[in-house]
Amino acid sequence: MTIMLFLFSTLFSMMFISSNSPLLLSIIIILQTITIAIMLTLFTVSSWFSFMLLMVYLSGMMIVFIYVSSVASNELFYMDKYNYMFVLMFIPLIIMMMPNMENTQSEVTSTLTMNYTSATITKTIKLFSKSLYLMTIMLIIYILLTMIMVMKNSSFSTGPLRSHK
Repeated sequence: MTIMLFLFSTLFSMMFISSNSPLLLSIIIILQTITIAIMLTLFTVSSWFSFMLLMVYLSGMMIVFIYVSSVASNELFYMDKYNYMFVLMFIPLIIMMMPNMENTQSEVTSTLTMNYTSATITKTIKLFSKSLYLMTIMLIIYILLTMIMVMKNSSFSTGPLRSHK
């Protein structure tokens, strides 16, 4: 199951690169977040972190969806068939790899999951522990970059993103 989730995550990443509609991008981000939340639930003892991640992304995508639908409500949705042919070629690859995934499933699961002793359970529950410091640093950098991009988009010299008529 973990390899399947990694393949779906790769598929959603390729779809994200080849899409051009903001609504499709938000749907792909939601699907990517769901797969990452499932992977986090499988690899950690507590599922609270994956639940919080999912709720934050869903609420953010709801705001993006409302904004984009109010700004560009009458625009048609075009899909470039050449970009999606590459993604559609990836799906048979996933289907062909499914029988091989069952053999390596136990090996991957045993290497990716932790031994559930009392010491590792307390370490994985704490967000700022030594075992999770890389993920915490990546989340902090992601939030910082998001804040910088929002500030650049809504600078005071150019005014709001959408002017009132």
